[in-house]
Amino acid sequence: MEKTKHLVLATLLFFTVGVFAQKNHSYQPLTKKEQADIYQSIYNRNVSNFLISQSIPIGPVNLTDILNTVSYNPVEGTRIRLSAETNNMFSKRIGISLMGAYGTKDKDFKYAFGLAYNFAKKPKGVFAFPASTLALNYSDNTFIPSYENYDVAYFSFGEWDRFYFGKKREVTLSFLQDFKTGISVRPFVKYENIYSYMLYEDAEITHLLSHSEDLENYAGGVTLSFSPVKYKMNDMNIFNSRYYYFPTSAYITYKYNYQKYSGERKYNYLSVSAQHRFYFRPLALDLKISGGKIFGESYDYTYFSPNYRVSDVSNLFGFNLYSDREMRFKEYIQTFTQLNLGGLILDNIKFFKNFRPNEFINLKALFTADNNPYFEVGAGVDHILSFLGVEFVKRISSSNPMGMPKWGFKLRCNL
Repeated sequence: MEKTKHLVLATLLFFTVGVFAQKNHSYQPLTKKEQADIYQSIYNRNVSNFLISQSIPIGPVNLTDILNTVSYNPVEGTRIRLSAETNNMFSKRIGISLMGAYGTKDKDFKYAFGLAYNFAKKPKGVFAFPASTLALNYSDNTFIPSYENYDVAYFSFGEWDRFYFGKKREVTLSFLQDFKTGISVRPFVKYENIYSYMLYEDAEITHLLSHSEDLENYAGGVTLSFSPVKYKMNDMNIFNSRYYYFPTSAYITYKYNYQKYSGERKYNYLSVSAQHRFYFRPLALDLKISGGKIFGESYDYTYFSPNYRVSDVSNLFGFNLYSDREMRFKEYIQTFTQLNLGGLILDNIKFFKNFRPNEFINLKALFTADNNPYFEVGAGVDHILSFLGVEFVKRISSSNPMGMPKWGFKLRCNL
């Protein structure tokens, strides 16, 4: 009887607490504004992730580099390219990548594939930090010296009056080892076989290499890089910031090359780069410097150029008015300095404030052993519709051997 009494009292207490909790924590439906904010947040994140990765997941496979599926150059014509890679649904330890491309003008098929394996005890992904990944890549593809990523869609709008083109087979074996301090080491070996080489000038193609005059290059080297862990783990979202992604990082690459073509040549290659953003709320100052040098003799078309490409719709660090025709040097230093105002001016105008704009001014410089220094200054606004920007540019170099314009206008696209 006593047990029954205690059971009844416990049951009454349970229901009393439940009723009290229901009265004090009743369900409140979301308002239309709250629902709209949630939907907008989800949309922003999805669009942001797509713009950053440019990939579409389909089960265990990602279709990659979607925005550059179609591009153009005068040798291949319209270049149609499809690329894909496995994701974590397939495996966090094994990664496979494939690429296929076809040119409507040269009617030639190009391809590439890669295989990677992460030896880490508990990998978060094939190349996810901290990685311990061995990778093998092979490609048989078109290439443009100093423009390894030529097949981006916006590069199609550039001028093609004088360019070197080639066809190259390449195989690379590399090992990436990350450390928790943010330091990464990547030793590599590479074999390149340039089996076709031509000069496109004034709508004419001149072949410079025949199949009996292949150029072979054997290379080996190491890249040492550093990026603070907080940047490596950062989930960047361009919609949540006025500024483009600019993580603190630095790297140095050394490479030894042995070339065979109508004789033998050996040379060493060294390149360095470092960048950092200083915050002075609401201002931010971006500094980037890169440079490189070739020690020894190399064939002219393997000389390297500054790695900031020129284009009408360009990466943020590229020159705008500098002529690209002779932009191949044995050594160079290039700097980029930009002051971001972070809405200091336009936030005072209600219409512009909604876009969270970023006004900026910048200075770009190039120093080489062969030419006088080259300088450009620019000013404009970023974060228009979250990823577009405009920039007005002026050349301030004293010499002008290539007839470069003094003024220019640039559409900046942060993808």
